Amino acid sequence: MAEPPAANQASQYEGKTEKVTHLPQIIGLLRRIRDQRVLLSVRVPGHDGTFNSLLLEVDPEKNIILLDELNPTSGHELVKEEKKIRVQCQCQGIELGFVCSVDVAKDKSGISIYRAAIPDSISYMQRRGSYRVRVGMSVNVPVVLPSEVNQTNIEGQLFDLSIGGLGANLPMEPALKRGQIIETCVIHLPNNETIQAELEIRFVRLDEAHRTQRIGAAFLHLNPQQKNRIRRFVTHLEREMLRRKASI
Repeated sequence: MAEPPAANQASQYEGKTEKVTHLPQIIGLLRRIRDQRVLLSVRVPGHDGTFNSLLLEVDPEKNIILLDELNPTSGHELVKEEKKIRVQCQCQGIELGFVCSVDVAKDKSGISIYRAAIPDSISYMQRRGSYRVRVGMSVNVPVVLPSEVNQTNIEGQLFDLSIGGLGANLPMEPALKRGQIIETCVIHLPNNETIQAELEIRFVRLDEAHRTQRIGAAFLHLNPQQKNRIRRFVTHLEREMLRRKASI
């Protein structure tokens, strides 16, 4: 899938990119990415293609971070040769990015991981209007996608939501692919309303341990009614999040 033009990407943001160089702030941002299991978009300099990974650990005492093996595995082969990656992700409405040199290692189960020094700087850009609100564990929001493999539906749970798209946890099978178009996704809201929308799958991350796949998807061709329903529910989630924080 072609990358959006740079001018269109820039128009989605407010202000200029900041470079964070204060080490405690860098560590805080990395820990946020790790704790929320944010899906990383990874490029290998000098090569085409975007790959997925996760930040597994942040260890300030050893000055290292650990990242999961790239998916698809063709990215892993490139990393073994180049030993350098460019990482980008979205976390709570913030676009974050950094570059690091990596060493390939194995974890206790024999799965490949990447060890790198904590980056000296992280680029930081605030998104204008597409802040994704995380759905709390106590809120059950079913997501239903039609399956192209068979005539049954794929049923999962909403993870986060914005006017621009959603994140969801789904069964591992049938597997979804980056760039795939879902003509009708149905989100069942707690107030008995539903949101039906067309989606484009942007990220897919498999969780073998739980036999699930986490997707990130962008809404396509939303009409005003769909946008209003999404905005109302995002506002509701934000208020609930503020109430929980106030009660801690």
